[in-house]
Amino acid sequence: MISDRVKHLKKGDLVVALSGAYIGQKGKVLSVSNKDCQIQVEGIGTQKKHIKPNQQHPKGGIIEQLRWWPASKFQVCDASGKKLGRAGYKEADGKKVRVYSGERKN
Repeated sequence: MISDRVKHLKKGDLVVALSGAYIGQKGKVLSVSNKDCQIQVEGIGTQKKHIKPNQQHPKGGIIEQLRWWPASKFQVCDASGKKLGRAGYKEADGKKVRVYSGERKN
């Protein structure tokens, strides 16, 4: 069964690339597409797009934009970016708070 949601990553998470040309590089998740199970990561994988002249770009030309990546190629890491882990939830003051797996232990 193929999941149609990105469950382990949220916008703003610090992630590390697990495979591919950018293996080991860290970045912040800028956007998540649950429909396609893909994410955009700050500083990882820019691509060039050739555009025709339009109202936004009267001259046209080549622009750089962030690439969409499969979410399975990334894993959440701690704030220092050294330890990989998972995101979980912890109850604090009667509210459910999302925390890194290393911080869940009491």
